[in-house]
Amino acid sequence: MRPTLAASLALALTATLLPAVASATTEPTSPPAAHDTEQVAEAIPDEHLDLEYGLVTTDPEDVALSEPTVVTDLTQLPAAEPNAESYPMPSSGYYTVTGGGWGHRIGMSQYGAHGAGLQGLDHAQILDFYYPGTNLETWASGMIRIGITIDNDGVTRVDHRPGLAVSHGTSGATYTLPEREQWRVRASTTSASSCVLEGYNGSTWSAYWPSGMATGCPVTFSSPTEGTVDLYLPSGSRRIYRGQLTATHHGSANLATVNRLPMQHYLRSVVSIEMSSFFHTQALRAQAVAARTYAQRGVNGTGYYDTCDTTYCQAYRGRGARQTAGGITSYEYPENTAAVDATDGQVLTYNFPSGKALATTMYAASTGGWTIPGGAGHPYLSAQADPYDNTAINTRHRWTAQLTATSLESRYGIYDVTRVQVLTRDGHGQWGGRILSAKVEGYTAGGAYTYANASGTGLYLARPWPTWNTGLSTDYFTFGDPGEAPPPTAPGEVTRLAGANRYATAAEVSEAWAAGVSVVYVVSGEDYADALAAAARSGIYDAPVLLTKKNSLPPETRSALTRLKPGRLVIVGGTGSVGAGVEATLRGYTTGGLERVQGADRYATAAALASYYGAGQSRVFLASGENFPDALTAAALAGKQHTPLLLTRSDRLDAATLQQLDRLNPGEIIVLGGTAGVSAPVAQQAASYATSGTFRRLAGANRYETAEQVALEYPSAISSTMVASGQEFPDALVGAALAGRRGVPVLLTMVNGVHPAAGDALEHLAPKDIFVLGGETIVSNATVEELADYLR
Repeated sequence: MRPTLAASLALALTATLLPAVASATTEPTSPPAAHDTEQVAEAIPDEHLDLEYGLVTTDPEDVALSEPTVVTDLTQLPAAEPNAESYPMPSSGYYTVTGGGWGHRIGMSQYGAHGAGLQGLDHAQILDFYYPGTNLETWASGMIRIGITIDNDGVTRVDHRPGLAVSHGTSGATYTLPEREQWRVRASTTSASSCVLEGYNGSTWSAYWPSGMATGCPVTFSSPTEGTVDLYLPSGSRRIYRGQLTATHHGSANLATVNRLPMQHYLRSVVSIEMSSFFHTQALRAQAVAARTYAQRGVNGTGYYDTCDTTYCQAYRGRGARQTAGGITSYEYPENTAAVDATDGQVLTYNFPSGKALATTMYAASTGGWTIPGGAGHPYLSAQADPYDNTAINTRHRWTAQLTATSLESRYGIYDVTRVQVLTRDGHGQWGGRILSAKVEGYTAGGAYTYANASGTGLYLARPWPTWNTGLSTDYFTFGDPGEAPPPTAPGEVTRLAGANRYATAAEVSEAWAAGVSVVYVVSGEDYADALAAAARSGIYDAPVLLTKKNSLPPETRSALTRLKPGRLVIVGGTGSVGAGVEATLRGYTTGGLERVQGADRYATAAALASYYGAGQSRVFLASGENFPDALTAAALAGKQHTPLLLTRSDRLDAATLQQLDRLNPGEIIVLGGTAGVSAPVAQQAASYATSGTFRRLAGANRYETAEQVALEYPSAISSTMVASGQEFPDALVGAALAGRRGVPVLLTMVNGVHPAAGDALEHLAPKDIFVLGGETIVSNATVEELADYLR
């Protein structure tokens, strides 16, 4: 559970469902003032988010506003209160503030769990850190009932399918329904006996009731052969749910829909929403235990459901969405399901004074480096430093925001805000901890002094992120001094990442990953074919790519694997690229499994990797499989965006590629390179599989200019960029995996000089640091010196 709670709520944790709020939407938490012109951030997708935004989390609950108090005998600000932090409004009209975290910061940090996994902690150790004093036990878990609040039109309506059955309640005799297009249950009075079952034949609804079945609600739909039921939502879309769906009468003519299913199946969806599948395996397992424990606490919580489907409880969206053509946009992911299965039955308990019981396993996206206490009676929800939260992918561990005068004026009803005083903090963490109480001061339109009492939560709700691109995401922040010059930053550097050979360079790049990574990809270092899509896929798991020879595992790769201690290994390519003997050797370097992903050729191998992505992708990258540069520069962007990369011949799309395009059902196609690499007819044919029917081409006159066009997809003033040879594939390959992890591009250059296209891209990117991939024979020292001129 990830609700953002007001300070007082943390003192009142109980065994009942804790209040939270709805997930982030396109609507601002508070309407922006008309004269606050910063662009509002776009709505964030609710699964597999781009890491520049972070995980899905909840908006905070709104807090009671203090009515402004007008002091009529004052026409100027009084002296600041003793021991208060006093901040006059800067002439810019906004405060620059620095803060940390996202969410309530009680219990487990989801980013921190990922960071802890990268540092070698297993899921039991992660849980022990975030919930100290709890016990990891295995309990039997059966069925759970979920109130489907998204189905809020008062009618339970499902799609027909062969074998669809109905029963009176969840355990009564079942009756197979006759052929119809749809079925619905509705009620006409406050009596459960008024429920009627109706079928739709394409034009009209008519009543039907199986002979022998008790009349009235509850009425339960199930599909014994498929195990799922398609529910129509009020919008007309269909959501697929495992188990049973019950139309439940609870005192009014508006029925409630309840989904009853095994706990393990419920958690497949929950864990896939709560934590993205590319997080560390041990983090996913910790999330599964926390989610299971929280859900188990709610069993038998009400007369007709155990928990709900929103972030008031735990986010749950069922098996997936039914597409118009009949396919499924999955809301479950194999990695998350594996974590649920690996921790089957595991929960956290605590020895309370009244006896052992399930712990309250709260969690949030990011603690900002310090957790806060969960209130009396819950000592395992303690305040402590969190050394794991600061991971490379956590953009909300430390953030800078703008708190504008107009946003404060709008929230607190003060005509002209001129000062904010921070009165108290909780003492937990940097800057004295999160803000507990504050005072917002200013003047009325008539010039009288006025003020409003505020909380830290209220201040941050005045301009919350991500509703505002430069908004705040917690009440844990400090005000910057507008008159103080920003601290000097250390000069950027150009750093060469290189070894004695391509295998050693790959091992050197893998030093960026800590031991205990969830997965390592192994590809041929002798040919680029299978490596092309591997670099993009590695971004999903934050995984390094190592190189091998066909018939022997190089010593540099062996050393890297010994240090990394991967949870599992994935070989990309067939035995013609990575031989069976090397596969046997690799099995000794992983504590988990070893998998080989391959196809009949490079196109089928790329398609096989794409098959691991869910349907309904926002985009698919399409690049030439007949040369390496375009695909590898795109791989970094694909890894950053967690987007499939497919390969093609210049003149035709292979059958395996077409099959994946049809299944992935992307919104658009991004074509890499010019028409010599991917012809216009091929690009248009691929676009016919996109819901938009369009493609967009990122291309230049040569490989260097195409890499430049890819780099322009990134913002300027970027943290760093990678530079690799445009003539040799291995360094660009392993660099693309690291670039995807860091969310930065790969540029291509010549041996003895920065190509003009790379220079133009660097002018746009203005990187703080540059990492050169490969030794002096690949990128000369003179080129490295020239690159330094592009540092900001």
